[in-house]
Amino acid sequence: MSPILVLVGPPGSGKTTVGALLADRLGVSFRDTDADIEKLAGKAIPEIFVADGEEHFRALETQAIAAALAEHDGVLALGGGAVLAETNRRLLAEAPVAFLSVELSAAVNRVGMGAGRPLLALNPRATLKALLDQRRPLYDEVADITVATDALTPDQVAEELAAFTGAPVSIHVGGDSPYEVVIGREATIALTEHLDGAARVAILHAPPLREHARRVAAFVGETLECLLIEVPDAESAKTVAVAEDCWNRLGQAGFTRTDVVVGIGGGAVTDLAGFVAACWLRGVRVVQLPTSILGMVDAAVGGKTGVNTPSGKNLVGAFHPPAAVLCDLSTLDTLPESDRTAGLAEIVKCGYIADPRINELITANPKAATDPAGPLLANLVRRAVAVKAEVVSEDLKESGRRAILNYGHTFAHAIEKVEDYSWRHGDAVAVGMVYASVLGRLTGRVDLVDHTRDLLTAVGLPTSYRGAPFEQLLAAMRVDKKAVGNTLRFILLDEVARPALVDDVTEDQLRQAYVEVSS
Repeated sequence: MSPILVLVGPPGSGKTTVGALLADRLGVSFRDTDADIEKLAGKAIPEIFVADGEEHFRALETQAIAAALAEHDGVLALGGGAVLAETNRRLLAEAPVAFLSVELSAAVNRVGMGAGRPLLALNPRATLKALLDQRRPLYDEVADITVATDALTPDQVAEELAAFTGAPVSIHVGGDSPYEVVIGREATIALTEHLDGAARVAILHAPPLREHARRVAAFVGETLECLLIEVPDAESAKTVAVAEDCWNRLGQAGFTRTDVVVGIGGGAVTDLAGFVAACWLRGVRVVQLPTSILGMVDAAVGGKTGVNTPSGKNLVGAFHPPAAVLCDLSTLDTLPESDRTAGLAEIVKCGYIADPRINELITANPKAATDPAGPLLANLVRRAVAVKAEVVSEDLKESGRRAILNYGHTFAHAIEKVEDYSWRHGDAVAVGMVYASVLGRLTGRVDLVDHTRDLLTAVGLPTSYRGAPFEQLLAAMRVDKKAVGNTLRFILLDEVARPALVDDVTEDQLRQAYVEVSS
């Protein structure tokens, strides 16, 4: 037996508060070794220090930690000085450990004058600074994950830790048709909760996911009729002809308004599944099961559905929010590394437009950002989905703020069109963000060109395009969905997390940015 997670950190980091919230979220029990020590000694911790001394307290602490690690299978919080003893650090080597860090000013505000904390009683600020300086390297030594708590609420810290444990996390998307995005390994299990009233389920999938689709059909097929519809892979699926074939299959199966379409695959399949569901009988339920990073953080969330035409990407479609989105992280285990890397582009985009912590985490450990079994990727997916959920809850139909989600996409969609959709969407978005960062500098905004190139390069994404001439790309950009009449509009950054819709970019600036991106 071993705890799901052990929390360490200095006084004021919120271990007890966060631990109780996390245990409640995960449906497990919470245990605090300080409480265990008081039970062992039959007196409060300040009394132990006064009557028996710190050395005796530390001996009791090691006894309590050993017992808790052997007996407890929930969330465990340790005292601030638990990491001082080498014996304790050895005990923690086999347990998952989270370090809740806090800077001095925030810690002082939280612990006040040190009431109930024997080591802080005389001079809280000076003593706390010394404790932080002494213990931080030891916290880092034992930790598997570090969460800076200074600017986060206890609920936000608990949410981040829940993602680290791999437990499913649910993110709410509001608006007129609210739904949940469930993120976690084995999230597919929640599918049955969204099939009430259905007699039939149509599962759309691409050829590489044939076996996975069959497993999902077997999972729900005991009580429902399952129709497996195989569609072409990638962007080849997003055509009116493919959608028409799906509608014919639904008609032949007698698909009714209470039945459900399920999309299994990357962004192309979820776009198609949503469009098929939006149009059939003027709208039936769709549940999205994205199996790529791109699908999870972008295409499946937000209710945008559509197909491509010779004139451009996603120019035909409908806004049709799903009944649910189930992001089963275990499906990323077999995703090719190139596809995982491409999916990071949409995550990086969310870091630039709304959540700078995303890109800080990627910069700190670029390799871990694409590890499907690691905690970092789960955290990045959760953060990116949270960004999109917040935006689309406010603006479903892109009448205002939702346009910021298109940062880097105007040039990206142009690349995709002129290259006949042979480029991965994420690769194109990466180059599109470099292009947008150059435009930002040229128009007097923040200069993030080097930062963008360095970050994208670190995770293996492209930062340049040397294909079609500028005139061909400009013509493609002119049919961008954000364009108004003959005016091109771009999402640019005034600062990180301060996107703006800009409609005064000159053709000379567009051309100059192209020269830089293609050099």
